[in-house]
Amino acid sequence: MREAWWIEVYEAAQLLASQLNAAVVHAARVGVYTPPPGSPAPRRRRQPGSLRHLAEVIRAHRLAPGLSVDKDDVASVLAGDLRHLTDPVLVVAVARAAHVIARTPLTDVDAERLVVASTRVSALLDAARQADERAPRAVPAPQVVTRSPGEPVVIDAYFTTRRPGRRRALVIGALSAVVIAGVAAAFVLRGQEPRQRPAAAAPVAAAVAGVTPLEHGHASDDHLNPRPLHDALDHGFTSIGTDVSLRDGALVLCHHVEGDTCRDSRGARITERPFEPTYLQGLSARVNATGGRVYPGYHQPVFLFVAINCVETPTGCTLPTDAGAAPNNPLVVAEQIMSALEAYRGMLFHVDATARHWGPVQVVITGSHNDEQFPAGAGGYDSVRGLLTRQTDTYAFLDGSFAADAGQYNADLVPVISFPAPATNADCTYSDDKSIETVHWDEIIQAQTTGHHVRVWDLIDCPDHSRSWTDAMYASVDYLSSANLTVLDDWLTNHVIGGGGGHCTVPSWIAAARVHGQHCTLRTPNVPVMSRPDHASARVGTLTGNSAHWFLGQQPGESYKENSSTNFWWAYTRADNGQWGWVSLVHFTDAGLDQSANGLQYGCYDARPGEPDTCHPL
Repeated sequence: MREAWWIEVYEAAQLLASQLNAAVVHAARVGVYTPPPGSPAPRRRRQPGSLRHLAEVIRAHRLAPGLSVDKDDVASVLAGDLRHLTDPVLVVAVARAAHVIARTPLTDVDAERLVVASTRVSALLDAARQADERAPRAVPAPQVVTRSPGEPVVIDAYFTTRRPGRRRALVIGALSAVVIAGVAAAFVLRGQEPRQRPAAAAPVAAAVAGVTPLEHGHASDDHLNPRPLHDALDHGFTSIGTDVSLRDGALVLCHHVEGDTCRDSRGARITERPFEPTYLQGLSARVNATGGRVYPGYHQPVFLFVAINCVETPTGCTLPTDAGAAPNNPLVVAEQIMSALEAYRGMLFHVDATARHWGPVQVVITGSHNDEQFPAGAGGYDSVRGLLTRQTDTYAFLDGSFAADAGQYNADLVPVISFPAPATNADCTYSDDKSIETVHWDEIIQAQTTGHHVRVWDLIDCPDHSRSWTDAMYASVDYLSSANLTVLDDWLTNHVIGGGGGHCTVPSWIAAARVHGQHCTLRTPNVPVMSRPDHASARVGTLTGNSAHWFLGQQPGESYKENSSTNFWWAYTRADNGQWGWVSLVHFTDAGLDQSANGLQYGCYDARPGEPDTCHPL
């Protein structure tokens, strides 16, 4: 049996290796192979982010002074070899090489963290050896294996940089075993508990590897599926909805409680399940197991919609007359949800008085009564909107409406505006004069311009939603809703082409510009920067090079065409000459037709909380 002190050594080593592997995965996906300066072009195509490429970059850029690094050394670091992980120079060199290939800088703060982590592994290793000497009857310490150059830890391999097809895993070589093991380690977001053991996380990461995130998919009534949360994640849905009620002081997955019976929206009896273990603990375990993301490489928060419902009667929603005697007063339920979120703040997107803080999960409270008045809760608030507005730090957000929120600069409270498809009739026929484009086009564009996402659902459960969904996609809706995961999955897979490309990273501090921004990758050099999101406006500058560049956000504008590609989405940045302006998404890598960029937020990230989200010079 391995002694406890050695378990601690290997956990620390695996955690460090997982961070390095995550950086290499990103480099392999977004980078481009370039031969070392002065070297001839290779005879055959080489893949970015391979062990050979990483070693070449380390040598060419002198990232490991005093060391002679080859691909076997790189492989040992990524495999978690203690002999190499305890060398902070080599650890930082591998990380810097991955960032050079990905064209994203490794900050001094992140480099220092890697040094601290490497030093900690070294200290734990020394302590474990001393513990073995003090405990001679214990199992001897495993010897650090050193391999000759002819016996590398991992063979050279590659990841494809081509955008993966739906329902298809990334095409990988033998390095995938190391990367999956690394990403599966307990790579925990700061302040998040509890940490998951690598052994338990490995099957989760392996299962996630073949899932392509459905950027437009919302799983409605997910609590009614055989495996709530997991069924939606297995299909790649990036937005999930569930109903909650209070029963005996605990949140349960239930449309409403009737006596001792939990019922769905149609009145059918269902088996109640606990909310927190199913969704909050489930998402936390998923994030811990997959390197700090719900889906590796997906840089936009996954929405968790939590619906608070009343008992529906012919006259409408029956509201309690006394808050104390009615535990399902929506205010009481909302307060219970907010209380449950506190333990998971490490994984949650949230907003405080000074900034927005990125997280892989964003919780949105929804329901038809968000703006209705109720018997006041303990805090004296008389509506769910009023209750959420008064949060000191916002962890629970609000699902909005066009009537209350379209055109309003309040995306820090209302990240999503939802509405029913207006054209689907009770008999499942479709009215062209009530199409989403006809009825809501201006409101959708205005909402997205001010930072909101837009979600649509069908009031009628028709067997064929393709007409409504096609209309929604042409109208630039962000999320389509369905309780039938397979049907919506298949439709999106066959009819929707990914997103607007760019492979945008999560928001980070851009020290040189003194702003928070997101790095996205450009496919062409000398990209024009326009004064407005319109190709007919004045050109204010240029972005030279076709590498990663930072942007503050995106919003719709006038359509721009280049060759066979068109896009009416524009991203906001500062040109090389210091002038602020707009770049058409036709210049982003892997850009889809008229699609918003992958992971780039709507509105501008560096707009301070409480300020308009419209993009303007800072």
